[in-house]
Amino acid sequence: MSDKQIHARYDALLTAAADAVMVLEPTGLVMACSTGVAEWLDADAIVGRKLDDIFPEDISADIIAAAVKALDASKVIKVDIQLRPEHIPVLREQGLSETKWVELRCSAAEGEVLAVFRDITAKRRLERQVTNQAQRDPLTGAYNRRALRPVLEQAVAQAQRYDWVCSLMVIDVDNFSDLNDNFSWDCGDQVLQQLVTSVHSMKRTSDFLARYGDDQFVMFMPETNHDQGMAAGQRVRRIMEEMEIPYAAGDVHFTVSVGVAALHGPEDDPDNMLRRALENLFIAKQSGHNRVEGEA
Repeated sequence: MSDKQIHARYDALLTAAADAVMVLEPTGLVMACSTGVAEWLDADAIVGRKLDDIFPEDISADIIAAAVKALDASKVIKVDIQLRPEHIPVLREQGLSETKWVELRCSAAEGEVLAVFRDITAKRRLERQVTNQAQRDPLTGAYNRRALRPVLEQAVAQAQRYDWVCSLMVIDVDNFSDLNDNFSWDCGDQVLQQLVTSVHSMKRTSDFLARYGDDQFVMFMPETNHDQGMAAGQRVRRIMEEMEIPYAAGDVHFTVSVGVAALHGPEDDPDNMLRRALENLFIAKQSGHNRVEGEA
């Protein structure tokens, strides 16, 4: 096939493609480009430039690595790339106004590489939404027990590695079954929802709140020693004690008991922290409810 025929084939392919397509040399030089439906890409401003003149070093390196693999292996190489406008001035000037996820597919073609950029932003958002729903308690919106485990394991391991402090508290609604019996299950649901809303309003961004049981919640607090964890538990207790929830049968008041535990050095682990916090919660319950108990 002559060079003229090859370029004619490229031109036809590029014109027909809905995705953004670049023809690359192994060095990263853009030989041809079609923007497809990618409004954030200007072909005239791309052709004749090298990838590292367009993209940040890490993205350029990923694209070139995929291109070289495609040439060496004679097969399609796929990699997902995140395009952030604040990190890519060239594309921002061309219309990239929001973060995009693209799937890059590189394939060898007569000593050059055909690089197809498919916008998968909507797919990524849907995947994130599904993942988020799987990790959330549908009633309260707090994270669920399944989501709590990996967070605790990772955060505790990090704290031990860098000799940081951390604490957690277990929050339990006092006499929750009585609320359900005396008012209704709907009232009990409102209590749990209001508890989560209130805790979210006072917790730090780095704190992690999860529903642990029917009327129990765990909040992990990084960079928080035992005394600070106790103070946070007291804030939660006071907020709930002062709360009124309007209900058809009359305003509903409730209290919570809280058990606090802090990380005990490199030999400790999340299971032991939870166990100690639950033991302290039991002491708070046995001591009359509406209390915060911690470690001596």
